[in-house]
Amino acid sequence: MLLRLEDVSHNFADQDLFYNVNLSVYPGDRIALIGKNGSGKTTLLNIISDKLEPTEGKLHKNNQLKINFLTQFRMDDPHINLYDFVREEIKEDIDEFMLEKRVRSTLVGVGFKDDEWNRKVSTLSGGELTRLSLGKTLVGTHNLLLLDEPTNHLDLYSINWLKNYLKNYKGAIILVSHDREFLKSLCNRFWEINSFKVWDFKGNYEKYLSNRENLINSTQAQKENLEKEIKRLEDMVQRYRKWGTEKMVKQAIIRERTLSKLKEDYESIKNIEKENSIKLKIPEPRETGYEVINVKNISFSYYESQPLLKDISFNLKEGEKLSILGKNGSGKSTLLKILTGKIKNYKGKFEWGYNIDIGYIDQVISSFNQENDILTEMWSLVPDWKDFEVRRYIGKFGFVQNDVFKEINTISGGELTRLAIAKVLLKKPNVLILDEPTNHLDILTVEVLEDTLKEFKGSIIMVSHDEELIRNISDKYMLIENGKNLITDDLNNILTNIKNDSFKIKKKNKPNKDYEKEKKLRNRIKSLNSELDKLRNESETLFLKLDNLEKEMIERGDNYTKVKELMDEKIKIEKKINYYEIREEQIIKELAEIENSEG
Repeated sequence: MLLRLEDVSHNFADQDLFYNVNLSVYPGDRIALIGKNGSGKTTLLNIISDKLEPTEGKLHKNNQLKINFLTQFRMDDPHINLYDFVREEIKEDIDEFMLEKRVRSTLVGVGFKDDEWNRKVSTLSGGELTRLSLGKTLVGTHNLLLLDEPTNHLDLYSINWLKNYLKNYKGAIILVSHDREFLKSLCNRFWEINSFKVWDFKGNYEKYLSNRENLINSTQAQKENLEKEIKRLEDMVQRYRKWGTEKMVKQAIIRERTLSKLKEDYESIKNIEKENSIKLKIPEPRETGYEVINVKNISFSYYESQPLLKDISFNLKEGEKLSILGKNGSGKSTLLKILTGKIKNYKGKFEWGYNIDIGYIDQVISSFNQENDILTEMWSLVPDWKDFEVRRYIGKFGFVQNDVFKEINTISGGELTRLAIAKVLLKKPNVLILDEPTNHLDILTVEVLEDTLKEFKGSIIMVSHDEELIRNISDKYMLIENGKNLITDDLNNILTNIKNDSFKIKKKNKPNKDYEKEKKLRNRIKSLNSELDKLRNESETLFLKLDNLEKEMIERGDNYTKVKELMDEKIKIEKKINYYEIREEQIIKELAEIENSEG
């Protein structure tokens, strides 16, 4: 066990987040932390990382625990370059060759080309700073990673690299992410903050959803049965007291005791609250012509020596939904700005069709008056509406009661995105242009957004790194690579290209090896990886047994013989775990030696 949360509760002023949390984290855990924006996900990560003291409860930590937490970027030295910034995080004593390899592969993995490694961190954009911070977090020495929305600002190439990195990571992970494909490929546990509790579901994403639904239904059925029994007993007590005989009054008292116990049981039952408060419905837009847009030979460069877009051509028909993919810096957002008239000095041409009403949401969401509150901002768009009409409309997007008086400059990124969607939809667009619409949204709101976009009758041009959203919404896909574009109706064609682009450092030329020697090496690697998977699975089982033993030893504390028996078994399990850990280190070392001998 790496750490245990015991009766942990937290609140801010009069706002409760969660209470009586009792959870443990084991090596090999890949935990997704899920909940609505504002439910306390980041707060829980801060408590685990000792950045915040819980209001109540304790944390018990393994002496060997080392946590690294992806937090907001801090620029202590703005003149340091990217390479040295990441390098300084590696504290352990390793040779220069391995150190350099780790730093270089990490920088490439988070999307920085080798000709950028000497850039000063002060020259990076917000998205680039986030990626660099992720790289520094991953390269350190730790056995528990805390990641808060690690895929924000990453393209699909970097997300693929990150998935592979985390799959091979030896320690445990707790992560917050709205990217369902990312969670599906990595996670084996799901912690959901809901109704002021943290619910623990074991298994993959599909099992989490299934078990969650089963829990909701069975708990609801249990409450309904108790309601019926409480009503039956209340009626019975009333009848007995009405009859008024001594015998009947005694019967009423007996049943009142049972009734009191049933009511206590009813109040103690907690259930997961179904997310049905936000139901977006896009107003029916007016029809467009058959051809929505025709783009011919669009080219653009910020610097003459470095063309960004080269002869981009495509067209979009009525009702079609197009997703644009490509690496960070490939020109995706730039193309959207050209199509929306934000950038003028391009070459080529494009023509919008008949009756086009565009709704545009960019990454920075810059169209708000920061000094307005939410209600004032929305009311300014529909001044003829009455107060209750504006409130009812923004209530559909999750802004209810006093939320409407929050100032724009104080709301979260997720709330800002929801408000931007509300503002755009008010104009009844028939073409939506969306630049990373899921950034900062929680996973539940992403699912609502996906359902909304599926039902939208107009056309969509969208840039997104959310693979599941892309797959479920779009019927056309465009990859921008080296300035050129490729159009396909099969997303797998593009994903294959992305997944084959592995972000590995180019290895030095090497002489051909004997075929039999190569075959022997491949078989050895396969055997080692198989043994490693088996060791990790068995270790996880042993840690669970160890945790159960510790609980039983506490429960049987008054039985010396049983405690002695349990202690002997505990020592055996600990020895086996220690052996597995030593063997695991040997395997990892041998795999590293094989990789180095090839490179």
